[in-house]
Amino acid sequence: METTRIGKTIGTLAWALATLVLYAACATAAPLTFDVRSENRTVLIPGPGDGTIQIQVVAPDAPEVLTDRPRLNLALVIDRSGSMSEARKLDFVKTAAHQLVDMMGTDDILSIVAYDHHVQIPWPSRPVGRNRAKLHRIIAGLYPGGATFLSGGLEEGYRQAKCGQRRGTLNRVLLLSDGLANRGVTSRGELRERAAVMSEKGISVSTFGVGNHFDEELMTMVAGGGGGNYRYLGDPERIVAALTSEFHTASRTSASEVEIIIRLKRDCRFGSVVGRDWRRDGDSYIIRLGDLSAGERRTVFANLNVAGERPGLREVGEVALRYRDPVTSKVVTPSAQAVSLELVRDERIHREGFDRSVQEKKAVAESSVLVQEAARLADQGKKEEAKEMLGKAVNGLAAAPASPAVRAEMDHANRYKDSLDEMEDMNSEPAKAAQKAIKYRAYETLQQR
Repeated sequence: METTRIGKTIGTLAWALATLVLYAACATAAPLTFDVRSENRTVLIPGPGDGTIQIQVVAPDAPEVLTDRPRLNLALVIDRSGSMSEARKLDFVKTAAHQLVDMMGTDDILSIVAYDHHVQIPWPSRPVGRNRAKLHRIIAGLYPGGATFLSGGLEEGYRQAKCGQRRGTLNRVLLLSDGLANRGVTSRGELRERAAVMSEKGISVSTFGVGNHFDEELMTMVAGGGGGNYRYLGDPERIVAALTSEFHTASRTSASEVEIIIRLKRDCRFGSVVGRDWRRDGDSYIIRLGDLSAGERRTVFANLNVAGERPGLREVGEVALRYRDPVTSKVVTPSAQAVSLELVRDERIHREGFDRSVQEKKAVAESSVLVQEAARLADQGKKEEAKEMLGKAVNGLAAAPASPAVRAEMDHANRYKDSLDEMEDMNSEPAKAAQKAIKYRAYETLQQR
């Protein structure tokens, strides 16, 4: 049985590697495109003046004939705490690390950091070169033991990636953990801010949560702050495919440090962003999207408030895009797009002004935020409050135009609401796995890839 499973895993690896050979290089980055649409082209007056804009950023597909890709600079940060011995988690991480070494080019830069209650640097940052055999021996020599000094591993991973950072390199920390941060800095908010600083320095952070006992909110926040990806791996056997996918994504990066910048006219106010963090910088509101790979897209919904008492077309502001070309390292700033809304008194004109496509996507995104909050409440044993939150999600979806995506999200919220009664012990393994899967689905929906 064990031999069969390992054989299948090796077969999957071979297929993934063969696929990767076809896509490992990407051409000099083609420009990103972005589109701005209003949920409703009108704002009803008198009234609260609220409006929503959808901003969609798209990275072009890589050309069929691929020529070059950014030089990779990766820091692999491995949790080797005692719990990693369970379910052969560390064995699968090591298999994935071996695979990563084999996929990297000789000019690519790699560092390996291992942490339990201490942080070790088995392989400091340097080009892979002719060192594959040595790297394989180092990886094979990793063994579990100790607590989880996650912040120490993250900081050392950043330092190693910083050492390897060169002009034109694509820089990323890959952080794997199966547990809770219980040494050093453990605050989610502080770790997120540290990851954000790393991202601002040109080094993104992707996180991989292994099993069902890690802190997914921490891992999600670190990846969000670090401009990278978060992946939930309930089955340790998925580690290999996930790390392969991350390499594939990094290899095909079309743009790094992607930011949406919203500037509003006087008397127009910024409200919020659905399911994403944002910050204010002077008169600009900045939404960080991290790195985009060929063919990826990100969709953002920003809520605004438009003041005014007189009917007519009102210029609200503009939306701009800023990113770094991973091949040339140059900052690219495409032309900004103006945003205008029409103030109207006629309710019929206002009703007819809705964009059904934007309404549908926004409703699904807002539902995902409510599902995430419901899952947090359920984790705390507040099942009735969680059900109320899910009821709000369903009601919001019911008010949106019907579509397959809206119906699927409504069915999902209703099924989750019904399943809460069956989860008698929220600390049981099945309940933990179900909760993490629910939150991961909501996370992926909000990423709008």
